[in-house]
Amino acid sequence: MAPVVQEKITEPVYSLKNRFSFWERLVRRMEADWQVEGQYPISAYSNDLDCRDQLQVSLSELPDTAQPELAGLLRALDARFMHRTEPDGTGELRPWLRPSSGTARHGFWLRKPVVVPW
Repeated sequence: MAPVVQEKITEPVYSLKNRFSFWERLVRRMEADWQVEGQYPISAYSNDLDCRDQLQVSLSELPDTAQPELAGLLRALDARFMHRTEPDGTGELRPWLRPSSGTARHGFWLRKPVVVPW
């Protein structure tokens, strides 16, 4: 990695904090019917779903004292996600969503945004 790039990296890209941030940002975008700056490709949706899968894994590895508060936050974000999505009964998104190997496929992978930005 180039030193100039390395100097700008101050924390792991996929830290627990950042994974929560990615998941919350997706929920906020859906709540705003995608009326936010920039584009949101379907690959970003897939990446955010991967982040959600990894959040579940990470939470299970935390000490018992840290789990309740973060699990509550995750449940709240999940409920908001569920409210802004619907079952993808026809499998419309299936060809485009590719979870990382080794991650559990939670039911979120089988849902699509009510308002689809693609």
